[in-house]
Amino acid sequence: MAYKSKKTSKLLHKAVFITLILCLAINIANANSNSQSTKTLRAMTRVYMAYGEYAKAEPLAKEMLNLAKKTARPESEIAVCLLDIAAVYTHLGKLDEAEAMCKSALEIQKNVLYDDHPYIAYSLRNLSMIYKHQQKYSEAKSAMKQAMEIMLKTHKPDDSVMAPFMVDEAKILVENGELEQAEKLYLTALKLINTSYGPDHLYTANVLGYISKLYTLQKKYEQAENLINTAVTIQERVYGPNHHRIAANWLTKAMLYQIRGDYAHAEELIEKALFAVNKKGNPIAFQKLGQSVQQIRVIK
Repeated sequence: MAYKSKKTSKLLHKAVFITLILCLAINIANANSNSQSTKTLRAMTRVYMAYGEYAKAEPLAKEMLNLAKKTARPESEIAVCLLDIAAVYTHLGKLDEAEAMCKSALEIQKNVLYDDHPYIAYSLRNLSMIYKHQQKYSEAKSAMKQAMEIMLKTHKPDDSVMAPFMVDEAKILVENGELEQAEKLYLTALKLINTSYGPDHLYTANVLGYISKLYTLQKKYEQAENLINTAVTIQERVYGPNHHRIAANWLTKAMLYQIRGDYAHAEELIEKALFAVNKKGNPIAFQKLGQSVQQIRVIK
């Protein structure tokens, strides 16, 4: 199993490297084409985003947006650029900038698309998550409600595309202390995700991690432990045993150990998470992780 994890991690690194080389080659080949340059910058930005390299994605995203504006690209393309940079800013903790970019994109989309276009719903969902990070829970719930209403005009409630909206709405409810409502949404979404992605998919693992954290808050410790163990097993199989993307779930496991009084194992996982995220070199993520660690360590 360890061999497979290392092999998978190496393949991910190789895929990112090859994609970046291809993007650079396309950019050089199309140096005189503003359209191709914008698309290439977007591709490179999204590769870095997909791999969690948001600091490296930021200058590319800015260049992409500036080029799109300079060359008078269609408004719809500028909106996409704004949404990409909003996502980068969100992960870098630049939430006010992220909010402004996302709202600008929404204004454009509302002008160029019909009122209930699904793209607007996705942008509202992104905005709701920015509000959540800002702890503006009323605004977050309102934006998500609008997004859900738009989606339900063209999709059934049990359509798999509704699952991510349910998951994000549940995250807002958890942060706002509405745990029972969040649990219902998470479990409904999980059924759709299991059907669409399967029980061993990374997205399934992520949602299992969210539910485990919720169960921990609800003091359903046995259920929480079963879910978090499954989630971490899936993630370590895909990413490898020491990847920073597993840090949140390691902390959930650490919290469960801390609650049981097993402080040694809790601290072991805390240090593992801190090391992995610090090694990644994202100070905002490390600071946020440190805040979670402080909350865990005071549990007695």
